Amino acid sequence: MTVVKQIAQTLVQLCRAWKFPEAQATLFHKDAVNQEPDGRTTTGLAAIMAKEEAFLNSLTERHLLEISEPVVADDYFAVQLLMDVTISGIGRRTRNELCVYKVRDGKIIHEQFFY
Repeated sequence: MTVVKQIAQTLVQLCRAWKFPEAQATLFHKDAVNQEPDGRTTTGLAAIMAKEEAFLNSLTERHLLEISEPVVADDYFAVQLLMDVTISGIGRRTRNELCVYKVRDGKIIHEQFFY
């Protein structure tokens, strides 16, 4: 099994258990970059984790989380993520997104979301 496939499978396993911060702390490079579809870019593991923690803290209810098996190609992998949550002050939202990751030196260096 390749390093990229191992990282991909570990990420999926942790995220399916709602352990997003643990996945980031374990698998992401300290200089990782996150890109959102609206053009927002977050740089650095600490900033990415703070953003994720803020999102998770805004959830008042978790209705559904489905994450596909990863598709791996060279230094990249992708998963489909379907999330149905209730967000404080916003209400119930469903998001179906494609998450694409690049691995370098045994860590995730870039993630980009499409939704």
